[in-house]
Amino acid sequence: MKRNHPESPWKYIGLIGSIGLELFFLIIAGAYVGRKLDEHFHTEPLFLAVGIFGGLAGGIVSAAFTIRQLMKKL
Repeated sequence: MKRNHPESPWKYIGLIGSIGLELFFLIIAGAYVGRKLDEHFHTEPLFLAVGIFGGLAGGIVSAAFTIRQLMKKL
C-alpha cells in the first residue's frame, strides 16, 4: 500500500551512508587480510591486491542485497 505523503529524505541519506560504510570496511578488511597473507607468504603485492578487489566485490554484493531489501519494502 502506497502512502500519500512522501518519505523522509533522511531514510535515503542513511541508506547511502550505510552502503558507503559497507564498502569502506570490507575493502579495508580485505586489504588488512591480504597484507597479513603477503607478510606470511612473502608475496608482497599479490594478496594485498586480491584482498582489496575481494573486499570491493564483497562490498558491491552487500550493497546490492541492501538495496534489494529496500526495494522489496517499497
